[in-house]
Amino acid sequence: MSLTAHLRRYAGLLGAQPDDPLARRDPAFIERELDVLGRFTDAWYAPEVQGLEHLPDGRALVVGTHNGGALAPDMFSLMVAFWRQFGTAYPAYGLAHDAVFKVPLLGRWLFKVGGVPALRAHAQALLERDATVLVYPGGDLDAFKPYAERHQVKFGHRSGFVRTALLTGAPIVPVISVGAHESVYILTDGRELAERLGLKRLLRIEVVPVMLAPPFGLWIGPYDGHWPIPSKVRIRVLPPMRFAHPPEAAADPSLVAAVCEEVRRTMQAALDELVAEGGFGPRARLTS
Repeated sequence: MSLTAHLRRYAGLLGAQPDDPLARRDPAFIERELDVLGRFTDAWYAPEVQGLEHLPDGRALVVGTHNGGALAPDMFSLMVAFWRQFGTAYPAYGLAHDAVFKVPLLGRWLFKVGGVPALRAHAQALLERDATVLVYPGGDLDAFKPYAERHQVKFGHRSGFVRTALLTGAPIVPVISVGAHESVYILTDGRELAERLGLKRLLRIEVVPVMLAPPFGLWIGPYDGHWPIPSKVRIRVLPPMRFAHPPEAAADPSLVAAVCEEVRRTMQAALDELVAEGGFGPRARLTS
């Protein structure tokens, strides 16, 4: 595609958008972006995605474990695989931190590819429209976990996704991945520093990670200034988890916590199996 064509495509990001943030997804735009994004993920991560057949028809809350920092190699690899499998017109959305939607152009780009601010009301409205909704409950805690903890599913105390699933009757479809956290070396997540600085109250973030990665060598902070090294990513979609609880069960904190822990344990067990299989990371990317 010529430079002029690229400029013409992205000039559309400056135009008017629908008032409803849930109506800004643009299948035609995604179709055009799929070629570029797909080529990059194929070249850099050589992603292997298994289990897409487990995704049910109709509403589904896809719950993933996050890896590789804010650049999210696992997330974009999954998105590309999903679009290739089901087509860009399929009603699929992803929840993201509301701060990224305030970044000029990036926010509009995310809206067009199906991103929406991570509010429970948005997730509930989309599921009630029988959409597929992707969420990473661990957010920054999971994405920036220290390298030594890279194979752990970390939700923190975040269980809002369970309430959303119970309120809408949507099955939870767990997704686990390996390889993305090998694209950057996170020394520490800096949770104690973030707490002292009051960043959760100010910016809704709970980490100040310190990482080793190109191009600067050392980078501090959750807003990524690093470039990921090539690393093979493996992703596995697990069978849906269905819970026979009525919507009012979403108001029961102990039940919500129990369901959340059941989901986390299921994902951790599957992640341990995937890790044991190997075939991911920088060395696997070089030999694939």
